[in-house]
Amino acid sequence: MLDIKGGKTDFGGDVYALLSTPRGLLVGSLAGLHLGSRLIPLRAGEQPLVNALAYDAKRRCYWIGTEGALYCADLQLRNFSQIPALNGNSIKCLSTDAAGNLYIGTDNGLYQMALSNAITHYIHDSRDDASIPNNIVWACFVDKWQNVWVGTDNGLSRLTTHTYYRYVSLDKITMSGEGNCLHAMLQTRNGEWWMGGTNGLIHFTRNAEGYQNVAWYKQNSSAFPLSHNRVRKIYEDHDGDVWICTDHGINFYDRSSRQMRNFIVYDKSGKYSTAWAYDVLQDKKDRIWMGSYQGGVFVMDKAALLSGKTIADWHYSDKGKNALSGLHVGQMVMDGKGRIWVSTYTRLDCINPNDMKVVQVANSDVVNYLMADSKGNIWMGDNSSVTCYYAAGSVLGNSFSSKTWQIGGKVSTMCDVEGKIWVVSGNECCVIDPQGESQRFMIPSVVPLNICYSRQTHEVMMGGNDGYVAISSDVAQKPKQFTRLMLAGIIVNGQAREERGEILKLKSDENNFTLQLTDLPFADHPSAVYAYKLEGSDHDWHYLNSGNIDITYNGLSYGDYHLTVHAVDGEGKIAAEVYSLDISVLPPWYLSWWCKLFYITALIVFVAWLVSWYFLRKELADAQKQKAEVLEQVQMRMDFFNRLTEDLKAAVAHHSFDEVTALMARYLNVKIPEVSSSVATGLSASPVSEPESSTSEPVPARSESSEEEKKEVNVSELDAADKRLLEEINEAIEKHMIDSDFNVSMLQDVIGIGGKQLYRKTKAITGRTPVEYIREMRMSRAAELLSQGKFSVSEVMYTVGFSNSSYFSKCFSKEYGMTPTEYMKVKR
Repeated sequence: MLDIKGGKTDFGGDVYALLSTPRGLLVGSLAGLHLGSRLIPLRAGEQPLVNALAYDAKRRCYWIGTEGALYCADLQLRNFSQIPALNGNSIKCLSTDAAGNLYIGTDNGLYQMALSNAITHYIHDSRDDASIPNNIVWACFVDKWQNVWVGTDNGLSRLTTHTYYRYVSLDKITMSGEGNCLHAMLQTRNGEWWMGGTNGLIHFTRNAEGYQNVAWYKQNSSAFPLSHNRVRKIYEDHDGDVWICTDHGINFYDRSSRQMRNFIVYDKSGKYSTAWAYDVLQDKKDRIWMGSYQGGVFVMDKAALLSGKTIADWHYSDKGKNALSGLHVGQMVMDGKGRIWVSTYTRLDCINPNDMKVVQVANSDVVNYLMADSKGNIWMGDNSSVTCYYAAGSVLGNSFSSKTWQIGGKVSTMCDVEGKIWVVSGNECCVIDPQGESQRFMIPSVVPLNICYSRQTHEVMMGGNDGYVAISSDVAQKPKQFTRLMLAGIIVNGQAREERGEILKLKSDENNFTLQLTDLPFADHPSAVYAYKLEGSDHDWHYLNSGNIDITYNGLSYGDYHLTVHAVDGEGKIAAEVYSLDISVLPPWYLSWWCKLFYITALIVFVAWLVSWYFLRKELADAQKQKAEVLEQVQMRMDFFNRLTEDLKAAVAHHSFDEVTALMARYLNVKIPEVSSSVATGLSASPVSEPESSTSEPVPARSESSEEEKKEVNVSELDAADKRLLEEINEAIEKHMIDSDFNVSMLQDVIGIGGKQLYRKTKAITGRTPVEYIREMRMSRAAELLSQGKFSVSEVMYTVGFSNSSYFSKCFSKEYGMTPTEYMKVKR
């Protein structure tokens, strides 16, 4: 041990227990008990190993646990006494609770010593799952709810010394491994217990020493025989006698012999009987009413029945004027006025015991359970609700005042508990207060098939399969304050997650998660029923009615959500909020904000490109249209002047002035004055002018001298093959001069030679590359047309295969050192 303040290590490393006291620090070690550095002898001679120390506020003493004994010391640490019952035990831990109980952990199990010094020993029992898991107890701790937590070699265990419920398995009562599904339970007025179901009837009493006078009535039992193992109802009449309904008649319990007497009652015709007896009761006139499946209702005097009479005085079936709604009678109860209410699966009838008349009261989808409360009102449960028929008034036709509570589930059984109606639906219990609010909680340990109230212990006994649970009636008497839920764990994609915070942030691939919530079920209160909704995903409430408060979502899309959990009241309505959490599932990387910004930017760029492409296409289309129009005009003008030239040549060749005059009048709309024949015979060509309406002039044919000039570079030195190739190249270029798409690839396709060979030959013949040679011929033709002054610059540009005026001007300036416009001016 290290003294942090003083930096001393007086006791080395062999310290096993520490306890702060007003007199100083008590230290338990291998060398014994010390107060500070002073040894406190517990016995003469060698001091024992001190394993555990504890202060007892109730007894005002110190407890000292050693290897082999438990000592009690006064507050002055002067007097020490051993506890004989613990001698020989290695005391490993000590703890006290609020009631003054001392818990002692040893190598021989856990001991509990009460204020009266009564000792209870807890050990591991292989037959009992609720026992401590191992006898070697290393640590024990009492929490604020007074639960005792025990740490052993085999794990952690909880010892519940007081709780709102206790579970009892049938083997604890019968000391037998046989089971029984408990459908009927009764505590008689003298405190005896009767429990029956699918495997006979169990009878016992219970006191401080345990279960006494246990008897199990079964068909094959020689000591306690029963007419049939299927027990439907257990009833105590006004005289304290017990009646049992089975699937083979009605049984009467004879207290003197502790045996059953079996009765099967018939109607007067012998057609109907109580062979399948479902219910029995006694009215105010000492008559026994018996309900039978497929038999109806039988009524006869109790004394006559016990005397051996088996023919009923009255019988009700589904036939005749005074008939029941059905033949299959499930239950019968008596209201405060003494009237007998009968359930026949889907209908509810009421029989007046004075005139024995039947009145049909209500129709339901199904009547699951029928009971009478302490005020004489009748309660009926169906598949979704509970209805109370107030039976204080007289029967008026088939009308009774009533009130209905929606339960939201199938009602299996009900019970009046001190003015409140406990309604069981599955593993939930709805407590209805006719004068106030209702509440709902989860039933621990069993799914009840039948419940009854013990006025002696103030517990509600709920029978299930092979056992029952007893719940304190105080659970429903206290004002309901819902406990806030706590987040105990988070499972994401099957892996536990340790993060906690006001907002649960998940990645896009972490959208499969489970929230493990808890309402601290060890806090001595029943767990409420809860409902949850995830705003942003759910449209309806989801009910958590399995006792498990785990909320799971799979494949949740990205976004922000808000989870709320509410308690559910007795009528299934949403009550107070008990938990909330904001959940944010982040989008995948391709939907993150910076990706969205990129997408928007790309979209803007694409739209801008699309708009630019549209206007470019439009501009190109306009240019193509303009080019086509210009070329069409150029072609028309060339055709016009070609025809005129040919006709003029013909007229001149004929020496006919009349033909010339007619041509001038027809083509140019020019009036020629009359001249003499002598003048006509001396006709010579004279320039003519185009009419004012014409907008263009014909393109004169290219002169022979200019062609020769283009070819005179290497023609004299070329062989015949190169000359033919050059002619083919020139012819191809001339033929496609007007085509703006004409290039080297098209040239080689027209000529029919490869690109490399064309390049080599063109370079060798002309000294220029094919591209340069095509451009030079285009520029030469453009210069020729511009020098004639007959065409505009744009007409020349399109004629020589250019579509862009600036590029045409650039190429022309590079070739001739001036722009096309300047060239025209110079040549004029």
